[in-house]
Amino acid sequence: MRNKPAKVSDWLFGHDQNPPAGETAEDAFDSFGPISDIRRALQQASNHPVTQGPHDFTRILVAEGDAYHRRVLRVLLASPRLSAIEVEDGQAAVDLLALRSFDLLLLDMDLPLMNGVDVIRWVRRSTTPWADIPILGLLSEAHRHEAGKLMSIGMTDWTAKPLSRHHLADKIVHLLPGLYDAGL
Repeated sequence: MRNKPAKVSDWLFGHDQNPPAGETAEDAFDSFGPISDIRRALQQASNHPVTQGPHDFTRILVAEGDAYHRRVLRVLLASPRLSAIEVEDGQAAVDLLALRSFDLLLLDMDLPLMNGVDVIRWVRRSTTPWADIPILGLLSEAHRHEAGKLMSIGMTDWTAKPLSRHHLADKIVHLLPGLYDAGL
């Protein structure tokens, strides 16, 4: 129980002239029940070092038309710090970008429905906050001669197929420096 009844103006505006010993004006009206339990838990948690939470990971959208290369990328991107979502065509990549936020787009150029060039142009011309997402192109032998053109329309960097773990990890860390210790 409280020592004195609270005035309505104190309750409405959060003023308490003389809170009981050990209470502040903020918790004078929540000294029991689940709210006080939550406050105490948060205060205790603030004394502990901050660790990576379960949802603190880098989100990568993998747009790859070939099932074999998607499987290879799934193995190469296996890290507790990464969350990779795979799509099979360019239209699905654009749709997913419109629905969720991603930190990196790994983009094959030979995608059905909407090829890699169309996806790059659509992303860069959009007036959305993610229009500047880094795009790492996955270029086959047939598209390597177009690397300069693709970079001029908005591709951030590229890596060659067949994929190399070391080369892909270097490119990803170059684009997202916070992943230097992700174990790629």
